[in-house]
Amino acid sequence: MVTSGYFAVSGLVDPGGLVPGGDQAAPRTYAAYLAARSLVLLGAMVWLLALRAWRSLGLLLALNGAVQIGDATIGAAHHQVPQTIGPLVFAAALLIAAWLLAGRNPAPGRIRPNPL
Repeated sequence: MVTSGYFAVSGLVDPGGLVPGGDQAAPRTYAAYLAARSLVLLGAMVWLLALRAWRSLGLLLALNGAVQIGDATIGAAHHQVPQTIGPLVFAAALLIAAWLLAGRNPAPGRIRPNPL
């Protein structure tokens, strides 16, 4: 998510630095959409960390891993090696973290509901 945030901010500040013609309206609008997505995901991550909601955080990380796989697929389709390998590395890290959080016990002292 840090990388996504970096590119979102970079796209807003200097869209021409990311892609040729980035100073036009369409890339600027796209950068704004990307920034909104990144801010919402970052906010959710911080909130889940504060609540120590590990399983929910794991789900969020898994979904972000899936997004990175999509990004890698786009990079591969355009024959862009860095845009393929980078997202695959991030996807692996995110999915491993999600898997580790899925097996984590709830925080000590939290009440677990009893099934009837």
